[in-house]
Amino acid sequence: MSLFLEANEQALAIRRILFEQYTTIKMQQEQEHSVRIEPTKSGAANIVVEIEGQSSPLYSRYQPIVEAERWATAQKAEKKEEQSAFIVVGLGLGYHLRALRDLLGADLPLFIVEPSWQIFQAAMEAVDLSDLLTDHHVHLLVGGDFRQAAREASQFIGKNMFNAGWLEWQAYRRLFPEYLTSFAKETALSAKDVRIDHNTILHFQKEWPRNMMYNLNRILKNPGVNRLAGKFAGRPAIIVSAGPSLAKNVDLLHEVKGKAAILCVDTAYRVLQQRGIKPDLIFALDGTEKNYKHFTGVRPEGVPLVFLPPVHHKIVEEYGERSFSSNVFDPIIREATQHLEPRGVLNYSGSVATLAFETACLAGADPVIFIGQDLGYPGGQAYAPGTMFEDMKKEYDPKSKMLFVEGVDGQPVLTDPQLDKFRRYFEDRIEAMGKIRTYIDATEGGAKIQGTEISTLRETLDRYCVNSFDIDGIIDEAAQPPGDDLEPALNVLHTMHRTLHQIKRICRVALRKNVELRDLYKVKRLRPGKVAAANAALDRIDQNLKRLNEKQWLDLTMQHLLLVLTQGKLSKAPANETDQAKAMRVTANADLLYTGMLQAAHEINSHVEVALERVQQETKQGATV
Repeated sequence: MSLFLEANEQALAIRRILFEQYTTIKMQQEQEHSVRIEPTKSGAANIVVEIEGQSSPLYSRYQPIVEAERWATAQKAEKKEEQSAFIVVGLGLGYHLRALRDLLGADLPLFIVEPSWQIFQAAMEAVDLSDLLTDHHVHLLVGGDFRQAAREASQFIGKNMFNAGWLEWQAYRRLFPEYLTSFAKETALSAKDVRIDHNTILHFQKEWPRNMMYNLNRILKNPGVNRLAGKFAGRPAIIVSAGPSLAKNVDLLHEVKGKAAILCVDTAYRVLQQRGIKPDLIFALDGTEKNYKHFTGVRPEGVPLVFLPPVHHKIVEEYGERSFSSNVFDPIIREATQHLEPRGVLNYSGSVATLAFETACLAGADPVIFIGQDLGYPGGQAYAPGTMFEDMKKEYDPKSKMLFVEGVDGQPVLTDPQLDKFRRYFEDRIEAMGKIRTYIDATEGGAKIQGTEISTLRETLDRYCVNSFDIDGIIDEAAQPPGDDLEPALNVLHTMHRTLHQIKRICRVALRKNVELRDLYKVKRLRPGKVAAANAALDRIDQNLKRLNEKQWLDLTMQHLLLVLTQGKLSKAPANETDQAKAMRVTANADLLYTGMLQAAHEINSHVEVALERVQQETKQGATV
């Protein structure tokens, strides 16, 4: 064992998943390319990579550390210090990474992608990497698929407020050009998806906490999607979406009742009910009042609702008497639900159709059949006739971000970035799950989903939906209430109510103390003793608020405020700022924080009161049964 390997492996063990991957790779003999460690003229180690008979060193054969320092200086000269984080292609021997951190700060967040396990293994033997391996500011990804790397990189970009730069150690562009090109392209696409998700959170920061609290009683009373696992094994499931092509074949669903599970998204439920077609499950995801309007004129039929906690509360109130919930892990409801029978976790991508798709896969359905899943605007139409928004039109605008993608007929179809995100989600998930089932796009229009068989619904029904099975009995059995004890949840809600009241009281004190501190800086003769005492008092208040919000109950409601506090003009010190000007700026920022926390605590507490009332009512009803 080399001088460095043992220490590096001990450091790597902190990263459990990466360490397990590393251990597995070490046991394998296969190598995509050969690498060797060589000394340089300066005595520092170097790695030479041989691909297709060509040898290429990662660093200078003479002065690799000097080379790394010059590279880092060049990044700074390009004003890269304005970036708050970096994605770096190439771990190498870490020389360039240390040089970068020496110039831009040791607390600089880095997402490091090392494409080659062989290079990583050689580096583990050649140099001491323990400082980088144990640094929590460093996210390290080695080998693997560029798509997975891009997904993780895009999450890193979002976490750092989309202010992350892109850096490459030059040898990697020479050694792995195809990987870098694909990784860069996929990261750009994934980052757009993350920005959509980020903007969604900002948009719904007030609605979601309210909806989750209002929906809590149904989450507590009814089972989760876990109950559906394997229930449709080997049986067909049809996902009914509300794209304009639904009008072509929706009436054929009359034939398949009891021969396939009909999974209907919220926007399409109205269309089915108008035609006398009763689905087996309905799905809702969106937390807006607009989404609730999709149910206008729809009468409850007792069809179980599959929903996520942030869905608009009126949908759950009116259509969720029988329901299955999922993903009940948001901080605002996590503690109140932790004692329950597990409700289950589903992947999804913002579209309710992705939720229905994941449920079908969880239930073991085969084949999974799409109808009404246009994922675009064929003929400029946005929704199927019979939906609430059937008159909505879309047309191409060169100034917009709309685009054309390949359609099921091979012709271009107009779409937008959000719908295209959902198309790519389906494609990625179908590829990831492999050939364990058949996926059929029977939409008969719209965008092509790679990995699906394209067919008409008529052909699909004749081939797959011929045998009857007791779908009603299967779902009725799964939908039976679990009978969980609700007292622990009530205790959590009472604790939340008291804690949020404390936060409001302390925020009012903080606002007064902050004004006092600002006033101290306004006088001509600064009184250091009083300033120090005021700062100490506010520090104690901040620690108390941090402790009271340790379960992050306020965080979702404060997303926009946190963005203002960390990225707004008050967060940045102007050039040549005086001590007094800094104090005015910092106290103004603090005033925003305390006011925002006070408002958030008030809003959340009002939602908790509603949740308490509803859960108490469920408890009383349960006692009388």
